[in-house]
Amino acid sequence: MKVVVVGDISLGGQYHLGDEAMTEAAIAQLKRHGADVTLIAGDPELSAEYYQVRTIRRLGFRQVARPRKLRMLSELDSALSGEADVPKSMAPAVDAVRVADAVVIAGGGNLNSNGEHHLFERLALKRMAEFFGVPLFLSSQTVGPKLSTRDKEVVKEIARYATVVGVREQSSARLMKDLVRNPKKIVLTFDDAVLVPHMAGSSVPTVDLDLPDRYVVGSFTYHVGTTELTGKDYYRTIASALDQIVSTCDVDIVLLPHMGHLGVGETKGRDCAGHARIAGFMTSPRVHQLPVLSAAQTVSVTAGADFTVSTRYHPVVFGPAVGTPAIGLVTSHYTMTRMHGVLENFGLGTFAVPFEGWDLFGPKIIEALAADREELTGHLADVGTAAVRYQTAWWDGIADRIRRSGGVMKDDLPTLPTYDWGTRADRESFSAFKGVHDALNRTRQRLSLDAAEQAREVEDLTQQIGALAQESRRLKQNLAARAKETATSRESLQQQIDELRERQRPPGAALRDGVRRRVRRWKREKAVRTRGG
Repeated sequence: MKVVVVGDISLGGQYHLGDEAMTEAAIAQLKRHGADVTLIAGDPELSAEYYQVRTIRRLGFRQVARPRKLRMLSELDSALSGEADVPKSMAPAVDAVRVADAVVIAGGGNLNSNGEHHLFERLALKRMAEFFGVPLFLSSQTVGPKLSTRDKEVVKEIARYATVVGVREQSSARLMKDLVRNPKKIVLTFDDAVLVPHMAGSSVPTVDLDLPDRYVVGSFTYHVGTTELTGKDYYRTIASALDQIVSTCDVDIVLLPHMGHLGVGETKGRDCAGHARIAGFMTSPRVHQLPVLSAAQTVSVTAGADFTVSTRYHPVVFGPAVGTPAIGLVTSHYTMTRMHGVLENFGLGTFAVPFEGWDLFGPKIIEALAADREELTGHLADVGTAAVRYQTAWWDGIADRIRRSGGVMKDDLPTLPTYDWGTRADRESFSAFKGVHDALNRTRQRLSLDAAEQAREVEDLTQQIGALAQESRRLKQNLAARAKETATSRESLQQQIDELRERQRPPGAALRDGVRRRVRRWKREKAVRTRGG
C-alpha cells in the first residue's frame, strides 16, 4: 500500500526532535504493515537520509501572506477540476496523492492559528485526497487552543473528510467534537512518540556520550513564552531551579536540546545557545551540555535519568514512556494544554507546573520524587505498558482500514490510575494556583484572539474600501471616456446634419441670407442713431 505522510518539519538542516519522533513513529508503524511511504518534508534531502523513504517538498504555504495562501488554494481547486495547470509547488504532492492508498497527517501541534501555514498545507492535502477519493487519517494532533473563527472553519473542513482524527489531549478532543458532525471519529490517543523506545534502530546518527552516574535531564526553550520575564531573568530562574535540584538530589544536570542542527557533536541553534546561558548562570559545576540527539538516543538518555524537568513538551512524553518521572514547566496556555494533557493521560496531571509556581511547588515535587520513588516507578511501568499497547493498536487499526481488512479504532485511550504528589493541602493549593494561572492565560489568549480578529476585520474592511475606491476610479474613467466619445459623436453628427441642410437649400439661398443679414444689421444701426439723435 502507498501512503503519503506529512508531519516532519525539518527545514534547512534544522531539526525538531519532537516532530522527528512522531514522524519516525508513524513511518515505522506504517512500514511494519508493509507500506511504501512518501514523506512531505521541509528538507527532503535530510529527511530522505534519516527516514529512508521517498520524500517530496512541502506545498509552498510557508512564509506567504494569507491572501496568497487563499489564492493558492483556489489555484489548486481550479487545477483539480481541470480548469488550470497544477501550481508548481504542489505538483509533486498532487502526483503522490493521485496514486496513494491513504494520506496520513502525523503529529504535531499544527492545527492552531499560530501555525497558519500548517493549516493550509493540511487543507490542501485534504482537498487532493477528497478529489482522488483517497482516505485521510490524522494522528497525534493538538488542536488549538488558539484557534480563530476562520481557522476553525479550516480545521472543520479537514476533520469532516477525515476517516478518523487522533488527538492527544482531552481539551483537543472536546474542541474537535464541537466542530464536527460525527464526534465518534474524534479519538483521544497517546502521543505517537511513546512508540519511539520500541522501534527498530534509527538511521539518524548517534553521538558518543559520557554521562554521569546519576543525572536529571533538563530541556528548555530559548523563548520565555508568556511568563513576561526578560530572557536573562528566565534563564536565571531555570538555573536557580537546577542548582536546587543538584543540591537536594545529589545529581548532575544534563541539558539536552530539542531543536537545532543535527550532527555528531553539533551545538548550533537557539536551544543550545539558551542552554549555554543557563549553565553560565548556575552556581553548581555539575552541569553537562549535550548536542541535539536523535529521538532514539534522546529516549535512551531519558531512560537513564532520575527524572526530567523541561519547558519543552516531548520530555514529558519520553519520560513516562520509559518509566522516568517527568516535570513540565509551563510557560504559556499552549504549553499547559499540551503538557498537562499528555501527563494527564499518564495519570500525572499534577506534574505540569506553572513556571511562576516553581518556587512554591517545585521543592514539594522533588521531595515526592525522592520519597515515593518505588511507588512512582511502579505506576510508570504500568502506564507505559498500557500506552504502548494502545498506540500500537491504534496504528494497526489505521493500517487495517487502508487495506480495507478492518476498521479504525474508535475507543479513547484507557483511563489510567493517577499519581499525585504531596499532601491534600499541597494539592488543593496547587489546584487553586493552577486554576488562576489557567484563567489568566485563557483571558490573555481570548484578548489576543479578539484583537487579532478585530485587526483582521479592519484589514478586510480596508481592503474592501480600497477595492471599492479602485472600482470607483475605474468607473469614473470609463464615464469620462464615454462622455468624451459621446461629445465627439454628437459633434460629428451635428456636422453631418449641417452639411445635409446646406445641400438641401434652394439655389440663391445663401445670397438671400446674406442680404437679409445686412438689412437686419442696417436696421439695428439706424435705430441706434435715431435714439442717439
